[in-house]
Amino acid sequence: MGLANNLMGRLKTHLKDRHRGAWDRFSVYLTIKSSHIKELESLLIRVTNPPGNKLQGKFINSKALKRDLVYLLKVHDDNKRASLIGGSYAKRRQKTLAKKAGGKNSLEGIFNKRVKLKAKYKGITYWASIRKDGKINYNNKLYLTPTSAAKAITKRSTISGWEFWHYKDDKNKWVCLNKLRE
Repeated sequence: MGLANNLMGRLKTHLKDRHRGAWDRFSVYLTIKSSHIKELESLLIRVTNPPGNKLQGKFINSKALKRDLVYLLKVHDDNKRASLIGGSYAKRRQKTLAKKAGGKNSLEGIFNKRVKLKAKYKGITYWASIRKDGKINYNNKLYLTPTSAAKAITKRSTISGWEFWHYKDDKNKWVCLNKLRE
């Protein structure tokens, strides 16, 4: 296996080097663009694991994902458990997630159903909703954070979406999103 600009030269080399006698046929793959050819070769080498091959090949910008996968599975299990048990356990889980919230998908996992949001700004009431995936739907546009949705309304560069938006709590009372963090 390998990349070759000169196919005949590559075959002659493999007839004389450590691969001699290890093969009796070969395949040729021609590509128009060579931008991903090294990654394709690495993938083929990892899948076929040819005998006598010394190199494993690496993928550009690759990283081990096991730790991330284990973490995501744990978060998913914790959220599922909280929604099944409910009560104070679910409240503690919601509070923990809200305290850690920040950046992209900051509301993900906090609510297990769509929740209405309300905000008042310059005498006008604005309505939005938080989807189960944590995205905020305002005016048929999705926002990843409460702050980005608030900025879309106010056109201000500095505003806290956690203070701007309100939702109905267990007592059917409108409270600001920031109450989730307390």
